[in-house]
Amino acid sequence: MKNSLDVYLTAAAAGLYLAAAFFAGLDAVVRRRSLRRAGLALVAVGFAVHTGAIVARGVLAGSVPLTDLFEYTLFLTWAVALAYLAAFRARLEQAVAIAVLALLFLMLGVGLVFLHTDPSGAKMPALRSYWLYVHVSLAALGETFFAIAFVSSLVYLLRVGSADQERLRALDDLTYRAISIGFPVFTLGALVAGAIWAKQAWGAYWSWDPKEVLSLVVWLVYAAYLHARLVRDLRGTLTAVTSVLGFLLTLFTIFSSLIFGGLHAYG
Repeated sequence: MKNSLDVYLTAAAAGLYLAAAFFAGLDAVVRRRSLRRAGLALVAVGFAVHTGAIVARGVLAGSVPLTDLFEYTLFLTWAVALAYLAAFRARLEQAVAIAVLALLFLMLGVGLVFLHTDPSGAKMPALRSYWLYVHVSLAALGETFFAIAFVSSLVYLLRVGSADQERLRALDDLTYRAISIGFPVFTLGALVAGAIWAKQAWGAYWSWDPKEVLSLVVWLVYAAYLHARLVRDLRGTLTAVTSVLGFLLTLFTIFSSLIFGGLHAYG
């Protein structure tokens, strides 16, 4: 791993998110407003440092930092942190908030240890396409909401035997809201913009590349979730399991090029 500014800032952001999770955990135990404020302040500072890491990476790379797995992970976690601060923080119970912050720490840690690349390396001409940036950024934003749904579904399943039905309903509703936002964004980014960029870069809208196929499977899983919820009015354990499996498949899809190679082997 090269000792560059993006590395230091990413490591600092990960550490701040972990510290915020620790304060959120303390607050869950002793219920002190000062701990909650300290935790939120740490998330805000972590997000600012995280933003700096993305900017530094872009400057060092000389391009929009969305062209390999490290940059994708950096952007995806940044979007999750933004969603946490801007849209979901007030709606998340403490266990979900802790899990989101722990997920940010783990994903940034994995990115730094296993995925970091030299930002000054040469980029393929196809990776400087406007449509690539639209494809990658919208796909990551959609997956951001899938991540929120994953965490709320996981907490739901851990508490499914609880007598507090109101809390379970709130978790179920949070999962639905997150997926209902993320699904159309993911559709536009991963499938529509991805097909347009593929035509531009490789001459075909669809090439049966492993990552293309897996992205379609992810889309089908979340389509099945929405069908079950909206048409069949199914809720609870079944839809929570679908949400968890959908995000695990999403993570597998993101990193599938490390296993299968293919046209997406660059990232």
